[in-house]
Amino acid sequence: MEEELAKRHDTRLHVLHLTTAREMELFDAGPLEGKRITAEACVHHLFFDDRDYALKGSFIKCNPAIKGREERDAIRQALVEDRIDVIGTDHAPHTLEEKLNTYFKAPAGLPLVQWALPMVLELHHDHLISLEQLVDKTAHAPARLFGIKERGYLREGYWADLALLDLNSHYRVEREAVLYKCGWSPLEGSRLRSRVVTTFVNGQVAYHEGRVNEAVRGRRLEFDR
Repeated sequence: MEEELAKRHDTRLHVLHLTTAREMELFDAGPLEGKRITAEACVHHLFFDDRDYALKGSFIKCNPAIKGREERDAIRQALVEDRIDVIGTDHAPHTLEEKLNTYFKAPAGLPLVQWALPMVLELHHDHLISLEQLVDKTAHAPARLFGIKERGYLREGYWADLALLDLNSHYRVEREAVLYKCGWSPLEGSRLRSRVVTTFVNGQVAYHEGRVNEAVRGRRLEFDR
């Protein structure tokens, strides 16, 4: 309905948290420039499918819900075809106590920021998406889409927001490595093939080899609108 109204009135529309194959048919393939209707998918809908509920239960309860493998694969294909323009996280750090409730009593939402990039990089390791596409969906396209000033690119005069990666670091996510104050991650027990080694925020080292520099703070974003 929203897409039909946007097309009829030539209105700008951005749609979040897509999870089904049917939704993918509503969006045009191709580059971001020139689109009036754009789309986002979250990392957990690209990474998990309903087979993971048996092990993870309420730890992967979210809204909209993680669905079957066919739906997940359709979102992945839409990402490759540039029907999905950006990748998001929908970071929701509910407490461990809340998530240990039974499925129907536990709140919906997952803490995802810490391993969001390694999760997306699993698609690259599986030869589903190029590194160039990955960088575009997670950095370049969000900056262009929302008109974020001097962010999203490695360019002279831009703020240096960077992640240094080891693309050949195989490991199992353990709770001891969780940096969230909520103290848990839906990735616990998962095996990943890439690791974030260092991050820079505004040109300053904010994280390195498991340690967060608490002195580094972000800046308010500015927009070219």
